[in-house]
Amino acid sequence: MLLQAVDAIISIFEPLKNTFIWPGLVETGKFLGTHLFSGMIPAFFIAGAIAVFLDKNRITKLMGPRANPWIAYPVAALSGGILTVCSCGVIPIFTGIMQQGAGIGPAFTFLMASPAVNLIALVYTYTLMGTKYMIWRAVLVFFSAIAIGLGMRLLCTQPEPLQQPDMEMVEEESETTDSQIFMFFVLLVLIMVTSTGLLDPFIEKVYSAGNPAGMLISRSVLVFFQVIITGMVAKKWFHHYEIILWLKKSQSLFIMIFPKVLGGIFLCGIIVVALPLTSFISYFDKNDVYANLLASFIGSMMYFGTIVGVTIVTTLKGFGMNDGPAMTLLLSAPAVSLPSIIALVPITGAKRALIFLMLVIIFSALSGLIFGMTF
Repeated sequence: MLLQAVDAIISIFEPLKNTFIWPGLVETGKFLGTHLFSGMIPAFFIAGAIAVFLDKNRITKLMGPRANPWIAYPVAALSGGILTVCSCGVIPIFTGIMQQGAGIGPAFTFLMASPAVNLIALVYTYTLMGTKYMIWRAVLVFFSAIAIGLGMRLLCTQPEPLQQPDMEMVEEESETTDSQIFMFFVLLVLIMVTSTGLLDPFIEKVYSAGNPAGMLISRSVLVFFQVIITGMVAKKWFHHYEIILWLKKSQSLFIMIFPKVLGGIFLCGIIVVALPLTSFISYFDKNDVYANLLASFIGSMMYFGTIVGVTIVTTLKGFGMNDGPAMTLLLSAPAVSLPSIIALVPITGAKRALIFLMLVIIFSALSGLIFGMTF
């Protein structure tokens, strides 16, 4: 039944196969097939939970505009390390943090660091590119993200906390304890980590024995039981109205952000085919300012998922890309993309979104240049 439904959908778009928009449709289809359930949907539920359940005072104390910067920026740069998200998937979580009163600097630090230095990105970087790239990627993302956050704080005024007037938040006197809220977020993150494939090596050893179909089924079953357990925990620890608020907030964020993400993915699919990177590899065969800035700009425009980005950079290195531009692309490509900027504009405003884009391009290029000079 499912295969028949997929075939029916494909047949609808078949007449467009030879048109210029076909690559955009293909890229959108790939995104929906690989990121919708594994990354985006869990991210929206986490974002809704942050906005509804997380103590606003705690967020503002750790990452607020008056928080100790020696604490706020490192916390923001490291806190996304366990979230396996792409540049688009982190947008709803960033929105939830901003709605709870985070300072503009730490919030944008989190926005840049989370997609670029999460665990699966580092593991995959180590697998394909080795220890040197993995360690330097983690270090350069950490310091670049903090520098970008500080730049945003200096160049932009602190915005008012994002709010939606029609959404009522949970009152501070909720009966749920801090440890219960922490465990609830652990369960939500665990669902995301499992669905994005970070636990696949462990699942393969126990269940699938190298069978791809068995791997998919095993992962899906594990996620299903995690969702059931999370639902049971939510029902036990939270009031009914709190759960309803959480679901409504997640839905509202999805409606606000996801259509813009799809539009950006579609546009990127067209651009990637029109401007294949391998045709311009001669521009990246040396480590200089021009090569790194060009790599950073291209990476910031394209949409590269966590795993796909590492694979693409590895391939380009095989064609002759220098170590410096390669590292630049590793930093800028997952951190930001045209779809994420399109989704960010209505949340933060066009000015802040463009300043963030420019800072990512500059500091990613600088990081790649330093890496290329060091090795």
